Amino acid sequence: MKKDIAYTELFKKYLDNACTTEEIALLLAHFGTIPEKDLRKSISEALHVEDEPVASRPDLKQHLALLYTNMLPQLKKEGADHPKIIPFYQRKAFLYFSAACISLVLIGIIAVFQQDYLKKGSNEWIASASVIDIPAAGNKAVLTLADGKVITLNEAAEGTLVNVAGMVIRKIGDGQLVYEISGKQSGTYNTITTPKGGTYQVKLADGTNVWLNAASSIRFPTSFVSLKDRKIELIGEAYFEVSKDAKHPFKVHTAHQEVEVLGTHFNISSYADDADVRTTLLEGAVKVSSLRENGTQVILKPGQQLVLAQGKIKINKADLEEVLAWKNGLFVFNDEPLEHIMRRVARWYGLEVVYEPGLDKNKLFGGSVSRFDHVSKVLRQLELTGGVHFKIEEGRIIAMK
Repeated sequence: MKKDIAYTELFKKYLDNACTTEEIALLLAHFGTIPEKDLRKSISEALHVEDEPVASRPDLKQHLALLYTNMLPQLKKEGADHPKIIPFYQRKAFLYFSAACISLVLIGIIAVFQQDYLKKGSNEWIASASVIDIPAAGNKAVLTLADGKVITLNEAAEGTLVNVAGMVIRKIGDGQLVYEISGKQSGTYNTITTPKGGTYQVKLADGTNVWLNAASSIRFPTSFVSLKDRKIELIGEAYFEVSKDAKHPFKVHTAHQEVEVLGTHFNISSYADDADVRTTLLEGAVKVSSLRENGTQVILKPGQQLVLAQGKIKINKADLEEVLAWKNGLFVFNDEPLEHIMRRVARWYGLEVVYEPGLDKNKLFGGSVSRFDHVSKVLRQLELTGGVHFKIEEGRIIAMK
């Protein structure tokens, strides 16, 4: 009995971000080995949540996996040898732990504050976050037609948006846009633009699917029938699943490069405020051409990432989980500088980031968190890794030591 109480207190310490490296290792080993009944009891006592059956939720495993991956970097950072255990998110017990995590979110971190589980400094941070917090982004975009007409897609009802001269544009159930063309539509271009805090999906007239990340845009022909090349223009980041057509190569033009494909899946990140352009290939083949004077051309293979910075090209093995995290509803940070991370956070939540003097913006952070959480949850995950604290104000995040 005393042992159970000790682990309950240890879990409270972890929520308080007060565990030492050795205590985190002990906690991981405990969660990986104890019977499910005892695990459920221990967590329920620590969080003061009801011990009740878990409803069927497709995201339960994700919630637990995220918590687990957020604990491990603390061990690795200190160079400790954590125990070799079966990750508890791979065991049946993940249901109980996930239920506790979700219950914690539902009752609010303020409840934890009221139970005095968090230190004074954390209480102040949470109190601030509870007053001003920013929800996750959603399907938000603007469609600009060739005649200059503007349609706010997230406000438009499902169904037919445009039906003129052989061009039908429909908004379907999941919010995506579908083009259906019966005529040539020669020389007619549309543009879809997402704001900060917005994302959108469109199916082009040739069947190609495009997912747009926040603060991005694509300009594309409404029909490719009379065109030699299927050429579009991209600003920002997008993931492409290109419909195969050997006679009509698909080309994506950005400010610094052009990517040519016949039919494949790939991701391009080309934000103006990033130092480089990253092209990542998942399947098929693409030819990447630099638009600098030397016009260097490179053929990518699946699993490779081309990084173009200041006219120089570098080929890396791609971390596909990290590259596609945005499309899969996650933030994934693998030893990434704080400034890079916060640029992504700022785009997604539509905020400005301000750094207090003395804070190391190049400090590396790791971990993962759902992009569907409020910004306070994302920032809290970064705080758990140590070395940074945040304050949320109207329209901005202040990062400090």
